[in-house]
Amino acid sequence: MRQLFAIGTFVLIPITVAIAQQASPLKIVVLEGEGAVNIIQQKTAVRPLIEVRARDNLPVAGASVTFSIGGGGQGAAFAGGAQTLTVTTNAAGQAAASSFSAVSSGAVQIQVQAVYQGQIATAAISQTNFATAAAAAQAGAGAGGGGGAGTAGGAAGGGGGGISGTTIGIIGGAVAGGAVAATQVVNQDEGEDDPNAFDGYSGSFSGTLLVNSRFVPTVGPVTNCTLTWALAGTLRIELKQNGTGSANLQGTQNEVSISGNCIPSTPGPLNLNREDTPVTGGPSAIVFSVSRPGGATVYNYRFSGSLSGNNITGTLTIEITPPPGGNNPTFTGSVSMPVTLTGPRP
Repeated sequence: MRQLFAIGTFVLIPITVAIAQQASPLKIVVLEGEGAVNIIQQKTAVRPLIEVRARDNLPVAGASVTFSIGGGGQGAAFAGGAQTLTVTTNAAGQAAASSFSAVSSGAVQIQVQAVYQGQIATAAISQTNFATAAAAAQAGAGAGGGGGAGTAGGAAGGGGGGISGTTIGIIGGAVAGGAVAATQVVNQDEGEDDPNAFDGYSGSFSGTLLVNSRFVPTVGPVTNCTLTWALAGTLRIELKQNGTGSANLQGTQNEVSISGNCIPSTPGPLNLNREDTPVTGGPSAIVFSVSRPGGATVYNYRFSGSLSGNNITGTLTIEITPPPGGNNPTFTGSVSMPVTLTGPRP
């Protein structure tokens, strides 16, 4: 009996460990807001923007996210002076604390909690408020060249010349490979523009992609079918004053229906795979075009739009084509979606 009990215990231990390893919690990736410098006089404050991801690193839609102002809530507020704000993540797993404003000078910490199907994840976003751009510039100079952007671990970046008197950087950090976004506010008191300053414009997109699948067997007839995929996500463009900049896109695809003799598919997430996809053309003709491999297909992303006031309006086209050298089956399809991206100006 002792030997049987010992053997049973030996077998159960690795099974228990394996189960524990699989039960990883949610995680929060901070896309915007970490390390930001907010200017009260200019009413510039970087809204916290996060993404909730599951253990497989895919975005989680429908998660409940609560933003709370820490430290008694004296330094900042949400709409109507509220100290907490609860929102639901979109199809890209993202949630933003809109109508966020700086109230008084000093350090501000925003606590973030995400809840989804009984799982909980937390994060903290640190920012600093200054009454004026001049005060922020003075603080940067007094720091003797420190004051870099916040990073995934919350450590300050070293080097550099502190906060410039011409532009005050409002910087969003990245966590675990998340997107890095930034907005620079020009100091109007000096009467000059910084050509390297840029504003961030973001907005959502959605559409239906009809995908034609064609399979050529070694023996037998060729088969065709149509897959219907629902697309949704967020597009962000960092735009300089001359109309150039970079683009970032994140989204999801979900199979809705199948027409014909076709094997069901599991489309993966949408992304540009890099944060510096170039944007060119100028304010009246903002464009980018990039192709990214996606397994059995190539994803071709194209955007064409123009800047008017605080908005960029245009059309986003996503096209899938077979990879170089072909594939069997082949997948082809294209969808164009209207997009409006809103910038940081009042």
